[in-house]
Amino acid sequence: MEEEKPTEGPLTKPCVKCRAQEATLESRTHAVCRNCFTKFIAGKCIKQIGLLGKETRHPQSTAGGPPNTTRRYLLGLSLGVSSTVLLHLLNENIEFQLAKGRNAPFELRVVHIDNAILHKPQTIFSPTQQALSRLVRRYPRFQFQCIPLSSVLTDLDLTSLPLPPGTSQSIRTLLTTLPTAASREDILRLLTRQALISLARTQHCQALLLGHSTTALAELTLAETAKGRGYALPWLINDGPAPSHPDDEEEEEEVVVVTNGAGNDKPSLLIYHPLRDALRKELVTYARLIDPPLTELAVTGADGHQNGAPAVVSHRDLTIEEVMDRYFAEVEENYPSVVANVARTTGKLVRAGEEARGGGEGGGERCGLCGMPLDEIGDERWRGELGLGTGIKTADGQGRLCYGCERSTAG
Repeated sequence: MEEEKPTEGPLTKPCVKCRAQEATLESRTHAVCRNCFTKFIAGKCIKQIGLLGKETRHPQSTAGGPPNTTRRYLLGLSLGVSSTVLLHLLNENIEFQLAKGRNAPFELRVVHIDNAILHKPQTIFSPTQQALSRLVRRYPRFQFQCIPLSSVLTDLDLTSLPLPPGTSQSIRTLLTTLPTAASREDILRLLTRQALISLARTQHCQALLLGHSTTALAELTLAETAKGRGYALPWLINDGPAPSHPDDEEEEEEVVVVTNGAGNDKPSLLIYHPLRDALRKELVTYARLIDPPLTELAVTGADGHQNGAPAVVSHRDLTIEEVMDRYFAEVEENYPSVVANVARTTGKLVRAGEEARGGGEGGGERCGLCGMPLDEIGDERWRGELGLGTGIKTADGQGRLCYGCERSTAG
């Protein structure tokens, strides 16, 4: 991106940060120039990547020399503006380090999960494939993958789900038998997240990077609470180790050590949101300022709404996520501090039973669908207040689904 030249002559409205350029944008109630705004957004991301780097330090060589391996991260690319901006900023970070004569700080693998399994398969002329082709040409240093959701979760245990008798136990069957659009959207999002976590472990990555903005995290907070997954918010919203199942322990043997700062180093997969301190509208503005614009690379609606305003949809098929999108689009425009407060307050929640950093990796029963720890007392309270039964059980009589997943699958 080209740097703006200092403005000659007196400034009508100087940038409050550099005082050398005309302010053409507003950032957090401050009038700023284009350069200061883009540096502000980049700084938010680089700060989080720096924190991640400290948590993914490598074991020293036997001779006490420098680290002997390269950090490996997996970026979950939705093809929306937020994840596209994150990809661009990570590329800029690597180029900056290389220009200084240093090694690349990390190896990045970019994965898009094709979750349109209820529709026709994607063709080379589909918007998704065209967007991926443009990204490959613009960022040739990265390895891109487009993987169907069904091929990643072939081993998912669906035996505990309420499918009609005689139907095949498959993801496609599950989604087609769900009663509402809200249920399908909820389960599809959870399965996509599970697919990314599974791929990150399979490819021995130390961290899964997600492009959630402050606005997206606030939306997710209220949406998951409304569905009955409030207990799992620290795992869904905060940065930290991903919950794992016992079957994952064998795959973690080759994962590079993640340090928790307390001497309790253990193999672990971290989930990080490098754009957690940036509002969605700020990312949309940033994407438009880049030359050439990043908005040309994103698929409209891939991560909510590309133009900063959600599309009007039929209220009959409105999902909880769409309700939150429409609500926070207005709140973000008029009261951005409220959006930030929702995300920051949620960030203070502690994972129940987690005694140390990385404690989310073991112990406790987990939901068979979303993978989140079960809150038996909380789930029973939800069911009791609504006059529901005792929940879906497996063949051995043990509860397998959390309240949120139970409601989504049973309607």
